[in-house]
Amino acid sequence: MFRGCVVTLLMAAAGLAQAASFDCTKAKTLQEKAICTNPKLSAADDELAAAYRTALAAATPEKKEAVRNEQRAWLHATADHCVNSGLTPSTALAECLLDSYQARIQQLSNLPSASHGAFVSRSIKLSWPDAPGESSELEETPGFGTLHATWLQSTIDTAEWQAWNRAVEAATQNLAAGGHEKKLSGEWLNEWAAGSDFEVNASVDLVSQELVTTSIGLEGMGHGAAHPSEEGIEFNWLLKQERELRPEDVFRQDTDWEKKIEAYCSKQLEQDDKEGLYDNWESALQKVVLNSQNWELDGKGLTIDFPEYTVSPRVYPVSPVMIPWTALKPLLQPSFTIPK
Repeated sequence: MFRGCVVTLLMAAAGLAQAASFDCTKAKTLQEKAICTNPKLSAADDELAAAYRTALAAATPEKKEAVRNEQRAWLHATADHCVNSGLTPSTALAECLLDSYQARIQQLSNLPSASHGAFVSRSIKLSWPDAPGESSELEETPGFGTLHATWLQSTIDTAEWQAWNRAVEAATQNLAAGGHEKKLSGEWLNEWAAGSDFEVNASVDLVSQELVTTSIGLEGMGHGAAHPSEEGIEFNWLLKQERELRPEDVFRQDTDWEKKIEAYCSKQLEQDDKEGLYDNWESALQKVVLNSQNWELDGKGLTIDFPEYTVSPRVYPVSPVMIPWTALKPLLQPSFTIPK
């Protein structure tokens, strides 16, 4: 039986082999054997190979090497995380590889390109030894806290896009650092992984000539914690100004826009989520609305997200409120371009 295998595909891309498939009867490595014997992983391998070819084909000629380098880096990271960590039995190895393959498929499938050029994914794994008595049987790596971070970088070599590259990595670092001392000088610090197993992912949602929106989310489990933790922000970046979006970039300041948005949100929350709201939730609403990191912008409208513990406890999460641009149009700055 011959299988189209992404492992060999990547080896070929790296100049390590000439074949684009391999004979499963001659599989030697643990990763090759897992792919050949597990139907789900085998299917994921096919899907990943297709997603990689699509991403490579979409890249401009001068950017193809960056896409190849990123895929090689992912392959080595996967081998380090799943294969070289000594997972047993074989089912555990296959499950680890499958999780990694599915995450990579999603990354490759969501890479924006079009007229704005290609993006490549960057990732890093941090680890930090547990303090005495801190270890847990549920740890990803026994005896260590871990943090996986993934974010996108533009391959366009202009000042405005390079500024975005630096800013989105810094925003991802800021969320990854959590309660630790934040030394955001461009360096990722292993100590951010202390006492927990977390993943941080930054994905680009919208790209226009003026605006790039990115969702950055953190989720995982502190060692010894009673429940998982989740946190997220919307990183809305003005390309030409080389800075984050501010409320005054969107709304005219003579319109009482914040009160009108608060009223819209209040009506929706009372209708859909009233039973789970804090008693004093209305006093926290203004702070949520004024923070543009709680704003999702797309062609339909402005969506307000409500982080955990702002207007309701974790056990009663409230739904985001979407306000269509048609309702907001009288409040908008003439210079603001509605995303498409």
